[in-house]
Amino acid sequence: MAPDPLVRLQAVSKIFPGGIVGLDAVDLDIISGEFITLLGPSGCGKTTSLRVIAGFESPSSGKVLLDGRDITTLRPFDRPVNTVFQDYALFPHMDVAENVGFGLSLRKLSGAEQAKRTGEALDMVGLADKIGARVSELSGG
Repeated sequence: MAPDPLVRLQAVSKIFPGGIVGLDAVDLDIISGEFITLLGPSGCGKTTSLRVIAGFESPSSGKVLLDGRDITTLRPFDRPVNTVFQDYALFPHMDVAENVGFGLSLRKLSGAEQAKRTGEALDMVGLADKIGARVSELSGG
């Protein structure tokens, strides 16, 4: 029996003004600890899917569940979800660790816990050696 998904999109659709279909009844399950990649051409719904999960876009229909809890109508800052955009949402005055740990600082975690989790996240994506680097020192990819 497969484990329950941590993140689940159930028949999620997003119709933008003018009738533009961003997502068409998307079903997606992400299991805890799973590493997934959304891959496809421009306009296929990759970013829209992430924005719906984060709460930056509301689906036109369907549900977003997090650990079995319906979070479809929760505001972005009420969701225990983080999104790191590729480039333009980074704070240029902060180093890599400060950017990655920014959301943790808003949760009022101790400095030691923030440093631990930030280090773990950077290690997971192979960027532990960039922990003190400035944003301008990173590649765009």
